Amino acid sequence: MIISLTALGGPISLALTFLPQRLLPLAVIKILAFLIAVIAIFIGVFLMINVNSIGARIIGSFGVVTASMAIYRIIRVIPKI
Repeated sequence: MIISLTALGGPISLALTFLPQRLLPLAVIKILAFLIAVIAIFIGVFLMINVNSIGARIIGSFGVVTASMAIYRIIRVIPKI
């Protein structure tokens, strides 16, 4: 359960930033993607620090990287659309 939050949370939040505005209002997309990304980053960092396994570190770093890209898109790219 915990690993799936970071392994799926990062890509889901990144995918939400590519959603067209006609499906959901822009504010809803930004808030939902930001909340999911913050959860994925928090749990990913927790996995990388506390779990002594290479797989957990890879999954945690994957979640952190994709969630960070989602937050970057929320802050820099989406307001320009």
